[in-house]
Amino acid sequence: MPRILIIDDDYSVRVMFQYLFLDAGYEVKLASNGQIAINCLSDFVPDLMLIDISMPIMTGPEFIKNLNNLASSRPELKGIPYIILTGENISESEREFGFQKDISCKFFLPKMTEHNSVLALVKKVLNKTD
Repeated sequence: MPRILIIDDDYSVRVMFQYLFLDAGYEVKLASNGQIAINCLSDFVPDLMLIDISMPIMTGPEFIKNLNNLASSRPELKGIPYIILTGENISESEREFGFQKDISCKFFLPKMTEHNSVLALVKKVLNKTD
């Protein structure tokens, strides 16, 4: 069963994605910010992460930087694919944070994307990493 880590400070977004993925047969773990997500990685190595950009305590870009540092001592964390969740203009987010340079960043996804499209995108990313 594929494992997904959802990192978003918006409770309703986390729960919406949680139910969507649970119903589709995925194992799901939730984190409300990057620091909690780092802590989750001690006992949960996801196959895919959905990461919000703007969060308190540790933002999405800060989480990715910390994850990359952590992966140097924990190889199982290296190269985990992720999808950026954003409520902002996608091209502005991509330029501002430089995600296009990170090969683990697979897509930018508006938070209110239709559910079947989200599931198809996740399946596509997971099939490419098998």
